[in-house]
Amino acid sequence: MAEGGYRGYIVSRPVRGSHFPQRVQNLVVRDYAQRHKLPFRLSVTEYAMAGCTMMFESLLDELIGLDGIVLFSLFVLPAHHARRLRAYDRVLAAGKTMHAALENLVLARREDIGTWEDIIGVNAMLPATPFGGRYEKTATPLGADAEQTIQALSS
Repeated sequence: MAEGGYRGYIVSRPVRGSHFPQRVQNLVVRDYAQRHKLPFRLSVTEYAMAGCTMMFESLLDELIGLDGIVLFSLFVLPAHHARRLRAYDRVLAAGKTMHAALENLVLARREDIGTWEDIIGVNAMLPATPFGGRYEKTATPLGADAEQTIQALSS
């Protein structure tokens, strides 16, 4: 087996509520690797069962022969905080890097963990925000009486 390179990691289930076909995920991962001049090796694909991380764990076991991992997205990491921290520790302890292609993030130092976890934490809080973290467009973006105001100003 050839040594080095970055192995991609994609999933068979939705990411943040959206389904991305595997071929699209692979395009994102390969493009990221190419733009950052990372030697790319084929991606592994996680099983579709909710919460399953078997392929991710096997990828972490493979780190000794790799330069690092390119995730499709930060949000393909294990949902449980302690499991994510163990994954970060394994990558950093091996002297490797982990990249999140969709978010254009790199985990190369222990200090990077805070940024990754902050983004995951903000995402977890979005459902508790007005509109559930989503912006809703209206026919009158300036408000219900905006049309009346515009008509009055143009008269």
